[in-house]
Amino acid sequence: MTSAFTRIVAALRLLSGEACVSIIKKMYDPSKRHVELTATEGRRFKTLGDIGESLAFEILNSNHFNDIVDLNECKVNFPFADFSAVKGNYHYLISVKARNKYERSGKLNSRYKLGSKVYEHIDALLKRDEYRNFIPAWLAISIEIETYDAFFGTIDQLKGGRGINMSPKATQNYEELALGVKHNYDFADFGNIYSEKC
Repeated sequence: MTSAFTRIVAALRLLSGEACVSIIKKMYDPSKRHVELTATEGRRFKTLGDIGESLAFEILNSNHFNDIVDLNECKVNFPFADFSAVKGNYHYLISVKARNKYERSGKLNSRYKLGSKVYEHIDALLKRDEYRNFIPAWLAISIEIETYDAFFGTIDQLKGGRGINMSPKATQNYEELALGVKHNYDFADFGNIYSEKC
């Protein structure tokens, strides 16, 4: 973990978590699963996302992606994409989704949501001259206590879906970028926020 990133994580722990809680309320459907919307859990959710973006750069770089740009450094909360990158002759806009691999119940966390307006955001980006020839894609990172897996795919593979299917059958059709790779993060910082529906 870099010292800069350590400072970022430390700063996040001091936040009230209210903004993070607001984001969680918008992203999760309470009719499907219960989320503990406390300030502490909000900070954990935000920290997990930041850790995912930190891992994403390492994952992309080690899998021969070039010209990697963190778009959130260009604009806070860049729509849809977190990174742009080039591999071979293809330019990608990549949304990073880092999630706990398993829910608290032990059940596989089998779908990573991209947001209800994902296709509207993509359409707007592709109309901009600088991104006109880019391919919308995603990087899904499944985190466990000591290791993580990562899979890459394009939005077209989702066939109109607004979430990434992470079932064992579905991941066979994705590009595997990491499997069982050790991380150096404290799992307590981003442990699962899910609980069984009451």
